[in-house]
Amino acid sequence: MVTTIMAQPKPSWTMLVYKLPPQPTRLRIQIWRKLQALGAVYIQDGLAAVPARDDLDENMTYIAASIEEMEGSAVLLRSAGFSVTDDERVIERFQKTADARLNEILERIQALMSALEDAAPPVQDQVEDALKKERMAYLKARRLNYFGSALEGDVDQALSALRDTLDKLAAGVK
Repeated sequence: MVTTIMAQPKPSWTMLVYKLPPQPTRLRIQIWRKLQALGAVYIQDGLAAVPARDDLDENMTYIAASIEEMEGSAVLLRSAGFSVTDDERVIERFQKTADARLNEILERIQALMSALEDAAPPVQDQVEDALKKERMAYLKARRLNYFGSALEGDVDQALSALRDTLDKLAAGVK
């Protein structure tokens, strides 16, 4: 039997090279927030990247237009690493960003678990509300996790454990 190994397609990137006027600083923050919401990573100041995909390209085009409306300059480029190592470095930035997002969620879930120790029902209700918010944050983090993270399983388990603990407390089981 002959097996063929399918080569992974070489990643390509949509790069936004931009410059904004130094004042007011709120414009820089607006653009930074839009890029963060999109899951972009910064290669350096004024150069953000996302994987080249139609949906992300559309959003980057919108951000570039916003920059120009703010009297800045923006250029969108399609790019690929010069070498495999260059692409791996960009992917590593995405993975580190995803890990950081998921780690923040894990820390918040652990704090919620700690808050449940000997907690009265009003605290349990607050943790229940917080659990819903953490689930939403997790779904968003997964959506922006373009290249995988080993922490996804840990967050899944932590969310399930918190849900189980709340269910047991509601049932009167310690």
